[in-house]
Amino acid sequence: MDAQRAGAAEAAKAGRLATWTKKVARVIDLPALVAVAIWGAAFPVIKVGYEGFPPLAYAALRPVLSVLALLLVLGWQHQPVLVERRDWPRLLLAGYAGMAVFQASFLYGLARTSAGHSALLLCASPLLGAPLLAVAGVVPLTRRAALGLLCGFLGVGLVVLDRSSGAGVTLLGDALTLLAALGWVGVTVLPQPLVARYGAVRITMWMLAASATVLLPPAWRELIQIVRHPPGLLPWLSLLYSSVIAMALANALWQQAAHRLGTVATLAYFYLQPVGAILLAWPLLGERPSWLQLLGGGIVCLGVALAQSPRPSADAST
Repeated sequence: MDAQRAGAAEAAKAGRLATWTKKVARVIDLPALVAVAIWGAAFPVIKVGYEGFPPLAYAALRPVLSVLALLLVLGWQHQPVLVERRDWPRLLLAGYAGMAVFQASFLYGLARTSAGHSALLLCASPLLGAPLLAVAGVVPLTRRAALGLLCGFLGVGLVVLDRSSGAGVTLLGDALTLLAALGWVGVTVLPQPLVARYGAVRITMWMLAASATVLLPPAWRELIQIVRHPPGLLPWLSLLYSSVIAMALANALWQQAAHRLGTVATLAYFYLQPVGAILLAWPLLGERPSWLQLLGGGIVCLGVALAQSPRPSADAST
């Protein structure tokens, strides 16, 4: 009898755990969360890379290595590389108006504004994208999602406030960073029909290839320089992480999340990137976050949760 009661108690405990896991899965999307965590970790890693690479050469090599990594994945999975001719216009639009605009505007904007301004303005992409999509009739914007987006942006402002300064800020730099934020909306929205048809890996590979064609030409002098004077081991490891992990893997995960969650809910996760960067800088760089930043991080998490539309449970779909 005692054994039966113990078994029943264990079964009930397992059932409660499974129910809790399903509820969490409806609010938190693991691929989107992993993507922003990878991007957050990339900030200190890229700093190491800039110690050995000229900035333009580093920026140009990232998409090249990312494309090679994704081609290897496609080959290992025995998947084709090309897409049908009818899909090339949308793919080129996503690659150049989305990924290439984002990469180029972000890198050139960051050189002309402060890190704090850059982080805050990039996180405007959900606020820029959601109203545009609603006006275009692509994605309806609910009151809950709008409240979540505004809440997330307020939280990012608190997170960045203690780290930002007016030094090095220019109007051109801020304008380029806002253009990058719009480009990120394009990265999230434009390729979704193609991701559904061909998968995230293949479409991400082509978008990164488009950005490579934009970043390589102005970097040719610096590329020759690194051939003559190669960087050390740590900058190369930084380049591999920021290319293969932060660019190839994280972008593929982001496309999967956007396909599954929808664009507005996925864009809200972008608010978590500076929060993750600050939390990771604590153990990696010894930069302890302030109470104001921790409060902002909590508000960001609340905003992301509010922006999520409840997803149907597995039981409801059967």
